[in-house]
Amino acid sequence: MNVLEIILMPFIFIYKGFVVVLLSPYYLALGIGKIFGISKKTSNTIAEAKSAQSVVTVKSGATTVGNAEPSKLSAANKINDPRRQKDFEKLVAKARMEEAKRAKEQEKIRKENERREKERQARELERRKKEEAWEQAQEKRREELEAKGEPVTFSDKLKAFYKKLTYNKNEELELEARKSVLEEQFKNKNSDDSRLAKPLLFKYKARNANGELVTSTIEALSRVDVHSFLEAEGYEVYEITAVKANLNMHTYRMKKNRLIFYLSQLSAYLKSGIALADAVKILDDQAKNTNEKRAWRAVYYDLSMGDVLSVAMEKRKDTFPKLLINMIKTAEMTGNLPETLDDMVDYYTEAESTKRQMKSAMMYPAVVTVFAIVVVTFILMWVVPQFVDIYADLGSDIPTITKVVIAISDFLKDYLIFILLGIIGVLLVYLYLFNTVKPFRKSMQQFAMHLPVFGNIIIYNEVTIFAKTFANLINHNVFITDSIEILSKITDNEVYKKLIFDTAKNLTKGEAISKAFKDHWAFPNIAYQMLLTGEKTGRLGSMMERVSEYYQEQHRTIINQMKTLIEPVMIITLAVLVGGILLAVIIPMYGMYEAL
Repeated sequence: MNVLEIILMPFIFIYKGFVVVLLSPYYLALGIGKIFGISKKTSNTIAEAKSAQSVVTVKSGATTVGNAEPSKLSAANKINDPRRQKDFEKLVAKARMEEAKRAKEQEKIRKENERREKERQARELERRKKEEAWEQAQEKRREELEAKGEPVTFSDKLKAFYKKLTYNKNEELELEARKSVLEEQFKNKNSDDSRLAKPLLFKYKARNANGELVTSTIEALSRVDVHSFLEAEGYEVYEITAVKANLNMHTYRMKKNRLIFYLSQLSAYLKSGIALADAVKILDDQAKNTNEKRAWRAVYYDLSMGDVLSVAMEKRKDTFPKLLINMIKTAEMTGNLPETLDDMVDYYTEAESTKRQMKSAMMYPAVVTVFAIVVVTFILMWVVPQFVDIYADLGSDIPTITKVVIAISDFLKDYLIFILLGIIGVLLVYLYLFNTVKPFRKSMQQFAMHLPVFGNIIIYNEVTIFAKTFANLINHNVFITDSIEILSKITDNEVYKKLIFDTAKNLTKGEAISKAFKDHWAFPNIAYQMLLTGEKTGRLGSMMERVSEYYQEQHRTIINQMKTLIEPVMIITLAVLVGGILLAVIIPMYGMYEAL
């Protein structure tokens, strides 16, 4: 049941009750007529009432007329009132014209898609012909060189030399012996290689189709599954051993920029007609990072064992985002996986762009602040003490500001180590409390969101992510309860987690989604009004897209304004600090010259 059905359910009950009340006199009169025998005039009156009710039904919505059976339509055509009959015929003619127009547009779209598909296939065929020609030329050259007994390239020469240098006569025999023992174990019915409840990480040594000896790892439920999988891939397996009791790869989270690359590649492979398992295998070959390669190898293994892509990704736990898994799960039911992957690429690209803007906005003031602290500390600890001895030798009175600067300099010289240790200790305690104590984290986030300018940056960013994610979930027909659960996991802000929790609680009570967001200080009124409008009109997905676009632009604008404003403010602040210290040092010098 989607959001629109939940909202329209009370109106449906009212309409059905209205129909029952309207028809009840008719059925009552019909029953009395059957029992006592009513005159023909009464029967005609009842027939007219029924005919009027059919007109009400026709006017209640175009959907009822469009889906009516022929018998119902013929009954509607028997309306006694000529004016109603004429209006009804006009509506039918209009509906037929709209249906014909829709059919023409659909046919036009179909032909355009076919034309584009033919062009794409032609380009793909041309590209494949070029690749095949190049490969054939390379293969011909390689065969010629191999016929002469010469290595093909310099790297091949190095490999051949190293292989000749490290060649072990007994290695091949040892590998064959291990292979024989391994096959005997799997043929033995009393073998203890039963399937496990949870997957383990197995290390294997095998020779691939190119004759290269490969040592790698794979996640599986048993050694038999690993052996069957590798043999199906054309490997000669020599050794399989479990190396871990549990999988550390579950704690690995794929970076968003790498995830964007892999999803765009996977979408391109699927659109070109490559099977899903083969496409994932290509991603496994492309991966350079060990954790990424292990993750895609595990997904490919699960696909080979009969799992769907969403289940294979879900088994990796934290490696793939929860949002992506649910989107793929919905796409598998609707059959539009490539389009969904493209949508997720756009979503994560925009999210990364917003994240980079946040980092860029915070980076400049942080760098300038650190630079200012270093410069002021250097002046106070190494420049000011040079003048203290001069003041002491002359014995003249110095201004109060100079005395304050000298006192701060002496304090830094004596306690700088303790100050640094104290700052580090405070930061560590703060990070510990922020990561582990929920009330402390919530209070700090509320404090940051109430700061001028910075608070709006945080609020606009959170609203943008919330609206964009919610729109994607709704537009891809994810259940509203699942959508709320995913939304609660994409944000680390406790204020918005509480908002989403209240929304889920209201949904269980049958209340509207927008109720939890009404008059909330962390959710702007414009966003609330658009959310409310989307609920009432049944266009919640499109309205949430507009909310995300509006607040993303607001977020970008306020960041640019802050960056423009903060640069002169930081420069002026640094100039005042450094200039004030220098003036405090120089002013007593003028007094000394006057005294002399």
